[in-house]
Amino acid sequence: MEKLKREIQELAESAARLRAVIDYLANEKNLMTSKVNHIFILDMQDYVAALNRFAPSDSKISATPAEIKQINHLLTQQYEIMKIIQRDYIRVKGSEPADQELYDKKIRQLKRLKIINQLLLQDNIFFQSMLDAKKISGTIRIGEKKNWLQRLFRR
Repeated sequence: MEKLKREIQELAESAARLRAVIDYLANEKNLMTSKVNHIFILDMQDYVAALNRFAPSDSKISATPAEIKQINHLLTQQYEIMKIIQRDYIRVKGSEPADQELYDKKIRQLKRLKIINQLLLQDNIFFQSMLDAKKISGTIRIGEKKNWLQRLFRR
């Protein structure tokens, strides 16, 4: 049971690192202008929220632009940890019949998280290619800045 707690804590720490990267990306205005990127970031935020419900973490970690490329590594690491946790839950479930319903629920939750993880890994390939095409950081202004009078009369 102690091993299972350590693995869940490891998953929580990995989720906190991923949350930091996603929060950093969500604040990048030029990246979020693309609808595809925006949807990917929202999906990642939902995934991290679901992970946080399974393995809560209150760690405050900040991300740097260099860590953006680690999304693939973090998702792969989380998938491997979830496989180990699922295996351990199945092993513990067999030894403690009193909490079988709780273990079944946790196993179903892990299966869903693993499926979402794999889908996000596939989407991440496209997202990373979009990152290579766009430079992150800095602002991009589209069009000419209008003063308040031009905006008032829509000219």
